[in-house]
Amino acid sequence: MDGGTFEDNGTGNLIHKSGTNNYSKLTVDYDLGEVNVWRVSGVISASGNATYQPAVGITGSAISGAIPITNQNRGFNYTLNMAEAKPRPGTLVVSYIALGKWQDIRDSGNGQMIGSGTGTILFATGSAAITLDALPDPDSAIVLSYQESRPDPGFLTPVSFGSFWGAVAKKEAQVSFSHSDSLKKEATAGECWQRAVNIDGHKSQRWDQTIQAKDEKDRILWNRPFVRDSNQISSFRRVDEFSPAHQIEKLGYLIPSLLNFRFAGIPYSPETAPVVYFRMGRLADAKVIQPRDSKRRFAFQSNRAEDQPVVLPWGFGQKARDETVTGNYGGETDPEVIEKPEPEQPEIRESYQLMNIITTVVLPARTPLELPSMEISLDIDSFSWSFTGQLWGASNIALVEPDENGPKQIEVDINGWKWIFIIERYSTDRRFGDERYTLYGSSRTQLLAAPYAPKRSKSNSTNLNAKQAIIEELAPFFEESGFTAIYPDLNDYSTPDWIMSGGSFSYQNQTAMQVVAKVATTAGSVIIPGRDNDQVSIQPRYPASPWHWNTATMDKIVPVSMVISLSANWRPEQAYNAFYVSGTNAGVAVNVKRTGTNGDNPAPDILEDWLTETQVNTERGRNELAKGGNQSITTIELPLTDTNTVPGLIEPGMLVEVQDITGDWKALCLANSISASGLGTVIQSVDLERHYGG
Repeated sequence: MDGGTFEDNGTGNLIHKSGTNNYSKLTVDYDLGEVNVWRVSGVISASGNATYQPAVGITGSAISGAIPITNQNRGFNYTLNMAEAKPRPGTLVVSYIALGKWQDIRDSGNGQMIGSGTGTILFATGSAAITLDALPDPDSAIVLSYQESRPDPGFLTPVSFGSFWGAVAKKEAQVSFSHSDSLKKEATAGECWQRAVNIDGHKSQRWDQTIQAKDEKDRILWNRPFVRDSNQISSFRRVDEFSPAHQIEKLGYLIPSLLNFRFAGIPYSPETAPVVYFRMGRLADAKVIQPRDSKRRFAFQSNRAEDQPVVLPWGFGQKARDETVTGNYGGETDPEVIEKPEPEQPEIRESYQLMNIITTVVLPARTPLELPSMEISLDIDSFSWSFTGQLWGASNIALVEPDENGPKQIEVDINGWKWIFIIERYSTDRRFGDERYTLYGSSRTQLLAAPYAPKRSKSNSTNLNAKQAIIEELAPFFEESGFTAIYPDLNDYSTPDWIMSGGSFSYQNQTAMQVVAKVATTAGSVIIPGRDNDQVSIQPRYPASPWHWNTATMDKIVPVSMVISLSANWRPEQAYNAFYVSGTNAGVAVNVKRTGTNGDNPAPDILEDWLTETQVNTERGRNELAKGGNQSITTIELPLTDTNTVPGLIEPGMLVEVQDITGDWKALCLANSISASGLGTVIQSVDLERHYGG
């Protein structure tokens, strides 16, 4: 049509095959028998020719079946046996559930299966082999449905009174397929077990020539000895060591048929069990055993003299040393192991008197800014601190309004703890005699995300380390803002570095922070932003597993005497004891089980592109296991002490020990919200994840 050729792909679309293509889409409606064409632009009058095969009514029974998915048969490849009711071409549909969604593989009518998987089907035998694109969900089923193949009714000859095709009577049938023992094969198959042929079973001569003497010319040095009668006493005789070598005489001729003798002067090789065996001539005399030379030569000589001039007396040895050469090498030393320091124990008092100092300046001129109240917060899943503050007066708002250089930055200092925020927006509330503004800001790590950082796409063709990938994402910001990433390693666990093979590390339209966050979450880690510097700390969500918190080193200790209020919210989670962690297109699959369990309560599988090595898969599985079990979210409020007084600022990701009157307990800090008012009160509200049991 219009100089181009298009072909039906069997799914309702016409695909361009050759020639020109001036159309955006072509579809075919099988029910109405019409072709719809969409042109890119403009109006055109064109003609076209179509060649097609008329549709016929599908006859045959509707067949359906299911294969239950269990831990034993769960995989990518399956074989379907539909020999009892063979499918009609183009009618087979295989459906399965992957990650909670139905996926279909369809028979294209030419023996190929297409869709959410691939495969082939033999219509003559009714067998099909399919490969799924994804693992089916546990406790689901693979469902297949098709129309049973029936002979083509075209051979019928219409009679004079006429006949009409009517609807074929529906027949219900159910075919089930499951993995089980293979069917027994009939003995009529080409390769089968048969009874062995009797050897001389009816002949008077009971012994045949099945066992033949071995050719002594063969170089078989080791052989199985003859069976000896343990009740027979035999004398010891020497072997014939000096006579010429002799061979065992072979007497007799093979008779291929009962009346056919061949004497062609060729070497005679008797069969082990001929039909008739004639022995002619005399019996061979028993020969005395002769030794055989193995033709291996071993020469004997004296051992070599080694270092005879050197005499080593008993005692401590001494190395030869050149007195004229000196060096500063002091020998091997053990590597320096830096252990995590124990947290400082707070001083327990009956009362605490605190003097809070709060200052706010506008950068870079450090112009003082008066804020009657403010709130600073961060949770473990965020990558920047957030800021909200109240401001009075139009003169003050002019100091923080954005200009041609972009948004303004402020520095907040509370009892020595400093933050730098970007003022992103503000709201106004004006009334008679009262003019107030509310400022909203984020820490400088927000520059790595939208709307400040551009969105990019990337795909690596060579192997790439995870930490190298993070450095490359932060590289465009080095000259501008100097962002760096650190990986704390003083806890029980740290973020691993692993290799992502060529082609596996790729993304589309993402900012630098989105890519860095995805790399971190792939390893089960979180991003803790810096407060007053351009630095991000990438550390495991659980620096130590909850079942090891009793022996782990804490980051902070909080005595109950400093707690202003305490509230708890019970939040139990499913206690899985195994996670199947695997890559998709490349990598390895690791079944991570909690120590001391048999992994009988597995969680849903974790399948991601960047899980390509055992180390990162294991660390991801450990952090996922740590999320489960009986737990509560406990919120405590306590003063924010200065940098020289413990406990100080408690940041998300820290392990905290609370010394309660009912017993000490340990938890993970999930979030912290600091509120400061004009009355000089500074309170930090800390959310703690507390686990119960082992």
